[in-house]
Amino acid sequence: MLAVISHDLRTPLTTLRLRAEFIDDSDTKDRILATIDEMNAMIEATLAFVREEAAQEDTRIVDLTALAESVCHDLADLGNDVIFEAGESLPYPCRPVGLKRALRNVVENAARYGGNARVAIEHDDTGYRITVDDDGSGIPEPELGRVFEPFMRLEVSRNKESGGIGLGLSIVRSIVRSHGGDIMLENRAEGGLRATITLPNV
Repeated sequence: MLAVISHDLRTPLTTLRLRAEFIDDSDTKDRILATIDEMNAMIEATLAFVREEAAQEDTRIVDLTALAESVCHDLADLGNDVIFEAGESLPYPCRPVGLKRALRNVVENAARYGGNARVAIEHDDTGYRITVDDDGSGIPEPELGRVFEPFMRLEVSRNKESGGIGLGLSIVRSIVRSHGGDIMLENRAEGGLRATITLPNV
């Protein structure tokens, strides 16, 4: 239903954009066009979220360490301050495309909003823990849980380039929970934010 509604909204939004072009007041026109752009971006994000929920990727055994390392290297190659603490090979049955997407989102967030990202993986009898630390300003305690809500954004400028649409962490949590795990955020005592992805032994 969400997919159908999101798809059907495209036509009236296109009509609104065409009509807005005839507005003489340039300031009003620019504000209207910016709002339409934001609505279109929300539609695209919603469709991506729905597709992720419906995706049925096959489970494969991959090296969890190599998967995390490739995410970090890719982001570092793009100029981000990302460090991966290499460890032992960790074979793990998962849906690798989805899990890689989730991890990339978390690491990218740390690098973008926290200034850097340090990624490490631990494994013991309780399962796997992927930690992503940054040295940013953290998140206000009351908002730590709310950032996983769809369309929740802490960045208040409404600038899509800096604040996103607010579905990234919702998708991350959906992917991780579909693997039987979870994700939590906490402010580090020494400053910055820690994101911890936990995955069960299987």
